[in-house]
Amino acid sequence: METNILPSETIKWNLQGLNNAIKEFPQVTPVTPDMKITHSGVSRMVMLDRYAFKDTAKKTLTIGDMVVLTVKPDPSYPARGIGIVQSLDWEKGQAMILLEEEYRGNLENEEERLTGLITRNIDSLDKPLEIYYEQIAHRNAIGLAEIESDKEKQQSSFQAFYDQLSTMNFVPAGRVLYGAGSKTDVTYFNCYVMPFVPDSREGIAEHRKEVMEIMSRGGGVGTNGSTLRPRNTLARGVNGKSSGSVSWLNDIAQLTHLVEQGGSRRGAQMIMLADWHPDIIEFIISKMQNPRILRYLIEQTKDELIQKLAQEKLKFVPLTPNEQIMHEQIAAYQKSENFGGFNADIIEHSKALLRDKGAYEVHNEDFLTGANISVTITSEFMEAVEKDQEWELRFPDVEHYNQEEMDAYNTQWHQVGDVRDWEAMGYAVRTYRSIPARELWKLINICATYSAEPGIFFIDNANNDTNAKAYGQKVVATNPCGEQPLAPYSVCNLAAINLANMANKEEQTIDFAKLKETVRVGVRMQDNVIDATPYFLEANRKQALGERRIGLGVMGLADLLIYTNQRYGSASGNQLIDKVFETIAVTAYETSIELAKEKGSFPFLIGSTDEETQKLRQNFISTGYMQKMPKHIHQGILDYGIRNSHLLTVAPTGSTGTMVGVATGLEPYFAFKYYRSGRLGKFIEVNAGIVQEYLDRHPEADADHLPEIFVSAMELKPEEHVDVQTTIQRWVDSSISKTVNAPKGYTVQQVEEIYERLYSGGAKGGTVYVDGSRDSQVLTLKAEENEKDQNIALFEVEEQEIRVVDEVDELRHLVDLAEKDHFTQSGHTDDVVYGSEVGDTCPICRKGIVEDIGGCNTCTNCNAQLRCGL
Repeated sequence: METNILPSETIKWNLQGLNNAIKEFPQVTPVTPDMKITHSGVSRMVMLDRYAFKDTAKKTLTIGDMVVLTVKPDPSYPARGIGIVQSLDWEKGQAMILLEEEYRGNLENEEERLTGLITRNIDSLDKPLEIYYEQIAHRNAIGLAEIESDKEKQQSSFQAFYDQLSTMNFVPAGRVLYGAGSKTDVTYFNCYVMPFVPDSREGIAEHRKEVMEIMSRGGGVGTNGSTLRPRNTLARGVNGKSSGSVSWLNDIAQLTHLVEQGGSRRGAQMIMLADWHPDIIEFIISKMQNPRILRYLIEQTKDELIQKLAQEKLKFVPLTPNEQIMHEQIAAYQKSENFGGFNADIIEHSKALLRDKGAYEVHNEDFLTGANISVTITSEFMEAVEKDQEWELRFPDVEHYNQEEMDAYNTQWHQVGDVRDWEAMGYAVRTYRSIPARELWKLINICATYSAEPGIFFIDNANNDTNAKAYGQKVVATNPCGEQPLAPYSVCNLAAINLANMANKEEQTIDFAKLKETVRVGVRMQDNVIDATPYFLEANRKQALGERRIGLGVMGLADLLIYTNQRYGSASGNQLIDKVFETIAVTAYETSIELAKEKGSFPFLIGSTDEETQKLRQNFISTGYMQKMPKHIHQGILDYGIRNSHLLTVAPTGSTGTMVGVATGLEPYFAFKYYRSGRLGKFIEVNAGIVQEYLDRHPEADADHLPEIFVSAMELKPEEHVDVQTTIQRWVDSSISKTVNAPKGYTVQQVEEIYERLYSGGAKGGTVYVDGSRDSQVLTLKAEENEKDQNIALFEVEEQEIRVVDEVDELRHLVDLAEKDHFTQSGHTDDVVYGSEVGDTCPICRKGIVEDIGGCNTCTNCNAQLRCGL
């Protein structure tokens, strides 16, 4: 193929060339003069990189094309950029790209940074064919309107869908934006939950297979492993003992590292275990990656099993002789002027290592890392916590079952999945041990506070409210983000109403008529997703078409409150929130009843006789959630049924909210200023869009002293976060993804109280983030109790005779020797390289990665300068 040569002048984007290329892709809409929305900054990158239809084969790639590419490779956080193709060398498989200015700061080569001209492999380029958001909206509207039964309905639905999509009043989730109308074999569903795992090798193998299939197609999947027998329980078939539920769940979790979704990103999993399961303590501790928390548990807990499991997870690595000398020299500089060039953290770290005579690490640090983990919390457990009672860890007594009971266990237990129900069915249950409920609750909250896991899922709250009870199903687990508690093989497609667009900014009111119309159109659109999406597991297809579940959520709640002059978390703000979500819920259910009149009720609500159908409808209006709905909704369902079993949720909307440029989900803004990359890698501080809009409308205002309606996540009281969540949960038939932010210094006991407030308020789950808590230095170990500065010093170092090294070369020699010790020390060479080269792990703090910063090889964690500073 002919090679194109770079001309003397740079080439600009060729719009006509794009439209010519689009002719080869009938599913893509050409660019027209009325299209305006390209977004900017990170919003534009999200749209082009994640949601735009692309010429993946690059059969139309040519000079003048806009491309998305990796500017700076990184295994975890690759920097992406946008540019225009300047030349193509097909023989060498390379392209020269003129990178847009805002992305040049990520370039490491100075000449490339100055000119913006870079050369990359053609294979690494993505050519988006949809440059304008209206193109995506048009494709989605066509693809979802095609489901309608006749041409007239197709045309009217297309127009209604396009109007809501193109104005961004209604924003489908990423799977729908990317897939709908694309004529590709990708799922439009975000959320999947598997059945309980069968307690057999064959059952686990089949479960793994289906999880891999779901993740490979772009879905996030939840698993509840509470049906797997505990560790050391008799396994008669192999005349041995079980390795336990946790080891098998780790095997499932590791699939995430193996499966890439669409070849571009890893899958996502949620793995859960019940609070009554005998392996629950091991489940919680086994994922712990912070040795300090393990040490704290060993010191503070009264439970011997917690101590034992924490001790098994903890690993101690003694200092080598050369490391001992090196850290003695570093510690000695605490009495020198300017600490001998070290900062105080490095010196205190060396003192701590000397006190401990080594470093604490964890065994098997990758254990369960392929999944988020959560504990399913029952009402009985919360009652036991409140009353300070003993809590029994129990499981079916498989070791003593006769053949008939064992046959029942093998065929029915994984369908039941709850030891309480199994016992009520008349089968024997064994109590493996008991533990004070408050001790287990404290363990959960310590780990949740200082390492973000496990999550907490109030499964009884979820099952008490779910409409699935009406047709004989129950919640098993949630999707990875937690907003969808689902029954076995249930799936859900997500979308969000952009509440920022529902405000009348001049009058500081809400346009409820507009909100209702957006809900009506959105519900119909999401219902059509169920019929439009491809299915790859028959069980998912049957469940999806049987219950026709959708997840209509929101984004831009914080924006709406600001536009209506309400402070997020205030009593008056919550009254407005209650009215907004009541309007959304009632309108969604009214719309679904109207759809049932037109298209029929969801099949699981239809019996074999009229009498049976009426009984199912009566069951439906009797669920915990439906008791909150007005009487005309009840009557409508009794008369006509309802099209969708569940309609409402609040998902995080992280990517789509960022693309639209509003606060994500129901969250407040985290900050009202941010930094964007400017010319040559310089960063410029800018106001968030809603702040700039306010300043433009109020020239007299001071950007540094905004009114109280501009309240950030960390400025809110934790109780205010909770009250917003529980106010909304009243009107949501599924669940909510929400983070409760707490200030630095918040104790574990206070975190427990927040979770208890969530539980009593009817929440189905929640996440509490304490500012600075991931730095577990805030945990005080016994040896630190008398120290003045607990946030720096780990242990008090005994005064000892230390020879100060005056020569820089000698200290450099000590560091070299310490590095060599690590290369030869057993257990380190396989996992990590300690050294002073770029990319090595720092030999001093053993945490940071060595990078070239300002010409010096410097640790990114402790800031030790390992080349020039020593």
